[in-house]
Amino acid sequence: MKFLLVAPRYETDNEQVSPLNAFDASIGGYEMNPSTAIATIAAMAPAGIDVELCNEVTQPLDFDSDADFIGVTANVGQAKRALWIADEFRSRGKPVVMGGPHVTLAPEVFRDHCDCMFTGELEAVADRFFADMATGTLKPHYNGPGIDLTASPAPRWDLYPTDRLATGIVQTSRGCPFTCNFCDVIQYLGNRQRYKSVGQVMDEIRQLYDLGFASIMITDDNFSANRKKSTEILAAIEEWNGAEGRDFVTFQTQLSVNMTKHESMLSACYRAGLLTAYMGIESDDPAALDECDKRPNKGFDLIRQCETSIKAGVRVEAAFIVGFDSDNLSAFERQFRFAMALPIGTPRISPLVAPISTPLFDDMRAAGRLINDDSFGPCHFTSNFQPAQMSRAELYIGLRWLISSLYHPDNFFFRVERLADMLAPPPWIARGLKQKRAPRPAVARMTSALLKEAMMMDWDVRALIDRTLELARTRPENGWAISEILFRYLAILSNLTKTGMFDMTWGEMAAPPFERGYSDHRLESIRREEALAA
Repeated sequence: MKFLLVAPRYETDNEQVSPLNAFDASIGGYEMNPSTAIATIAAMAPAGIDVELCNEVTQPLDFDSDADFIGVTANVGQAKRALWIADEFRSRGKPVVMGGPHVTLAPEVFRDHCDCMFTGELEAVADRFFADMATGTLKPHYNGPGIDLTASPAPRWDLYPTDRLATGIVQTSRGCPFTCNFCDVIQYLGNRQRYKSVGQVMDEIRQLYDLGFASIMITDDNFSANRKKSTEILAAIEEWNGAEGRDFVTFQTQLSVNMTKHESMLSACYRAGLLTAYMGIESDDPAALDECDKRPNKGFDLIRQCETSIKAGVRVEAAFIVGFDSDNLSAFERQFRFAMALPIGTPRISPLVAPISTPLFDDMRAAGRLINDDSFGPCHFTSNFQPAQMSRAELYIGLRWLISSLYHPDNFFFRVERLADMLAPPPWIARGLKQKRAPRPAVARMTSALLKEAMMMDWDVRALIDRTLELARTRPENGWAISEILFRYLAILSNLTKTGMFDMTWGEMAAPPFERGYSDHRLESIRREEALAA
């Protein structure tokens, strides 16, 4: 019996997509951070069930598959594509199982598009689920409770086309103790953080090392929330990393900004090789942080703490949000000044969105501010509710200006040069070790594709590549980090350009052009929605 597990590609409202998130038959598909979901489900299948994996980003989906059952996972960014895939397979007579975060949060959306729906976590009921599959008696709905993660198996990366992946993936925990009102993670994984054992984590890291990965992403939603647990894991990684003749591997993860107040935690990250931290900074406005209950970000100097992290050798990649009720039209210029004060290469800029099942979604629906109750998402550079102090069209224009300004080549170089002056040398230098640099086909293909695109961009972008590579040459101890940031910048710039969210001319404006009559397909759609709601 064959079970085909599918991770759909992410949606876009533009036919052009970045070379980082689409399968290209001419050069092969590749991905930065693959999903662990289908690989973990595959590890639970018993003998007698042959599991095949398809990640649409890394390989084309064969709708003529000879699989007996089709499994489709979905988060919010994959939801519409997941429904289309499910309907297509069912039209061909294939029974379809659907599960994943968005299925758990909005089961009513998926119920009529599958033969079997799974909500929650699979591990606790996997034996019953697969036994029913083997006998052809699948129930319409299974629900799995949150589990002790020591019972979760290691993902079956051997079934994945790992040569098409740039980064290895390991998950050490599920859940987050914080209560940010826009976050849907805690709605389906809970506020109690559950951990794998240190032994499990290290076994998975060893497997990824043996597969040739030089960089590993710890995909926890908040790795630093329980400092005792995370420090235990970091100590084990430190002991292993570079020992017994191994090359040194770099790690990255999501951390809370308040972690930077703890020197011992920063030091543990650095020694282990966890040298990139993704942080939800969101805003420097205390009123905005109060609105969303972003408790970890309150009560200290965000700029100073980010600089502290970088000086300790852990560079920061940060996310920012605009569209809080406290934000007026001046918020975009304020966020620009704030982001430019941070030595961060590639800030991620997003509108405030209310995902289904979150407190923010419920509040906006109760206030009559939701544009519609469409639980699919995603929102493309605007919000799914009416902001308090601006129109959705103004939110979109402001975001387009903010993104264009922050990703203007001169502004990027200003920030990365500050980072280069501040960043501590990597730990393998002091220990006399060698960084793992095993070439991966995925990295080579992505680099080639991005450089080819960059050569066709504005002269300022081409000049930026030379300036940044020269900066890397003058900082040999951190040249690897500077080159990595440049690669990330080019990847994001490619996507922003193709989706129409980066414009060099806008990036040179002193303020958002709210009064200049600009329009594009996305803005026209927003204005039509606003007219209907008026």
